[in-house]
Amino acid sequence: MGPARSHAMNTSSRSSVQTLVGQASASLLSVAFLCFASGCAGQHVTHTGFIPDATYARMTHVKDHTDDLVYVNPQMDPRKYQFVAIDPVVWQPVANAPHLSAQAQARMTAAFQTELAAAFRHDLRPATPEACGPCTNAIHIRAAITNIRRSKWYYNAIPVVAGFGAGAFGGGLPPIPPPAPGGASEELLATDAVSGELLIAVATYNNGMPWNMMGQWLPYAHAKRAFHLASLLLDDEFRKAGQAERGDHTAVASSK
Repeated sequence: MGPARSHAMNTSSRSSVQTLVGQASASLLSVAFLCFASGCAGQHVTHTGFIPDATYARMTHVKDHTDDLVYVNPQMDPRKYQFVAIDPVVWQPVANAPHLSAQAQARMTAAFQTELAAAFRHDLRPATPEACGPCTNAIHIRAAITNIRRSKWYYNAIPVVAGFGAGAFGGGLPPIPPPAPGGASEELLATDAVSGELLIAVATYNNGMPWNMMGQWLPYAHAKRAFHLASLLLDDEFRKAGQAERGDHTAVASSK
């Protein structure tokens, strides 16, 4: 066999392998696309009835959180509150939410509960009979997980495998986000613990981010991150209301 013929055969073999790799990569990406298109990853703002319809009608998108819905009572005076009472978080799913076992519900609601307590720890003290008696200066928080998706590593690995396969034979693929990163949706209410007056309402959600690699492999890592961000959002709205209140009083004082 001459050198020219050997070179031609090697080139042909390499071309055939590249073709097979390309076909395999395309098949893998088709599976990933179908998963993405069928809603493996998507979370959205929900309307389950946990937040009353009359309140929901007053909720709007806010700056820096344009995908969320928020209502803040303009008459709220955050300075009067020193304590916070947080009800156990509940699982109140939308119609198309996946089934959660009792064990998974318990783990996820407990994780959200922990995040809420941590978010308010620096602003308010836990309301207990020992701490504040009847707790007339407390806010009452209720929260629900309304949708949740597990991160599915076997789908998220597909773009990685396809990219490695293409790269090994001189090809390349553009960055492809993980098709099933998981996430969660939540609805939250903060009211006056004594009067029941509505103070803040939030409907929010978060999907997994491509840069959070561990979240692509651990089933509920991105959902837990969503609980963390929802808790911070509620606390942030409480803080902003307090800053606005102090600003109003400062402006009045400086004008006298």
